[in-house]
Amino acid sequence: MSLDELRAQLDDIDGRLLQLVAERLQLVRQIKAEKQRDGRHLFDRTREQQVLTLAEARGAKLGLEARVTRAVMGALLDASHHLQQTPLPEQANAERKRIVIVGGGGEMGRMLAAAFAARGHHLSVIERDDEVTPSAVAEADIVMVAVPMTDAARVCAMFAPLVRQDALLCDINSLKVDVCQALTASRGEALGTHPMFGPTVSSLRRQKVVLCSVKPGPMASWLETELGRMGADLIHASPEHHDAMMAVVQVLTHFGIMVVGRALSRSGHSLDESLPFTSPIYRLELSMVGRLFSQKPELYREILMSNPASRELREIFLDQAQQLSRTIDEGDAEQFANAFKEVHQYFAAFSDEAMALSDHIIATIMARP
Repeated sequence: MSLDELRAQLDDIDGRLLQLVAERLQLVRQIKAEKQRDGRHLFDRTREQQVLTLAEARGAKLGLEARVTRAVMGALLDASHHLQQTPLPEQANAERKRIVIVGGGGEMGRMLAAAFAARGHHLSVIERDDEVTPSAVAEADIVMVAVPMTDAARVCAMFAPLVRQDALLCDINSLKVDVCQALTASRGEALGTHPMFGPTVSSLRRQKVVLCSVKPGPMASWLETELGRMGADLIHASPEHHDAMMAVVQVLTHFGIMVVGRALSRSGHSLDESLPFTSPIYRLELSMVGRLFSQKPELYREILMSNPASRELREIFLDQAQQLSRTIDEGDAEQFANAFKEVHQYFAAFSDEAMALSDHIIATIMARP
């Protein structure tokens, strides 16, 4: 066949592919209607993984590279999420809420306000110097406290007696024990929430939100359902367990990144000098360091100084750093191998996912000009 004939076949195949995509999205619309009738969450991590695993197996049998299958399925899943994220007109009208965000002028407050406004809800903001009138608070179905960590418990306690009995008082603080205790004074329902992402995300799809039940009720259930419809990956935890996990996920991680950044800045070598020598892994690690130090210090100060388990985790970090340093200084190959194997066992169940995820990220880095 001639080149033109081959290209004509490609055009025909492309048309059939797009027709199948349209048919797939039509099925997604039906699934969306069923989910919204039942109040089910948009994001289902288990189902998504099943779809990807099945697709990769089928792709392998057809001789397709895994990266091609992942790219195609990723685009299809993103399109499905975007379609499901928009509420049905009749549902949007029936479930429109009045939401007041205390501290809504901050970065997280603005991002959440925009996300809820896009769903058709009525948003208003109360800032530090604004007059707080009981009538304005009483009109709200949900009062969401989005102030700095050091002020969260105090502000929750201030608004607790002002909310209606059928309304919800909640917060977005990254520590939960103290603030959830303050939330118990709410006249209405109360819920501790922790969005595990920053204000730069474009949507809540696949973003983790931790929920700590305080005073459950219909409005708290509605907010959980709405966050699920917006694509959030919801995690339920007690305030105590949440704060313990934040010591691991936030304190230990951010402390380690800060130490690396400080060590680099004192190494005697400029960043520009090292960049030409960067491997993909080094550039990835460097991007995490650069990302942290490009943000405001107040956030990380609160995370590292406010968590009650911070000292314990930092002492473990420093102790392990000193032990490893001594092993290297002494040239103890056997001890080094034993220490390595110990951590290898700890990560054993996560190793395959870690390799797949890091390979995907590295491939993305290498594709950048």
